[in-house]
Amino acid sequence: SANLYLDEIDFLKYLNKEGCVQCGFSTCHDFLEAVKTGAKSPYDCAFLNDNKAYALETVCNMKNLWPDVPLLLHPRPSQTGLVELNSPDPQSLLLISGNNEYTEEILLTVLSTTVCPFFVLFVDTDGNTVDMAMIFKTLTPERVQTALKGSGAEEKIETRQMIIPGLATPLKDALEKTTGWKVKVGPRCASELPLFLSHAWIPPE
Repeated sequence: SANLYLDEIDFLKYLNKEGCVQCGFSTCHDFLEAVKTGAKSPYDCAFLNDNKAYALETVCNMKNLWPDVPLLLHPRPSQTGLVELNSPDPQSLLLISGNNEYTEEILLTVLSTTVCPFFVLFVDTDGNTVDMAMIFKTLTPERVQTALKGSGAEEKIETRQMIIPGLATPLKDALEKTTGWKVKVGPRCASELPLFLSHAWIPPE
């Protein structure tokens, strides 16, 4: 299977780590291990509001939701362009990703766990996953700029802000210079997005 970077999620940075022990454990690490095994619920943490507790629960369950992704030997191109989820408005978040078939399926699976509105721009990376697109230079500021203009995103999104995958961190400064948009670096693992955006990760009714 491909490396989906699940092991790189730092759950502890989303907790207070002050040893409040209200959950019944002496450390947040022990509490997290209990959550991962199902022995405890994220809602048992007094530090987490409902959104963040739901986000933590979602991340811990994500491996049961998304597909098994094979280690790819060749690119798997899928759709490009702008996708609108949950009726976004001009102030909604814009996520940037590549047009690999599995990348798109994984990202959309993660986003299906919330009713938060999003724009998602799938940039033409020749079908490479984001990590491979960085190696082969098929995810570039120029390609993102072309996608922004060609998809109508510039007319639909007023914030002029985008969130790029953590694997694309080296592109941040060049992206801001090329596009004129503000760039925020997201997590390396798509499964971490619920925690990264927990303030907006509203559960479906």
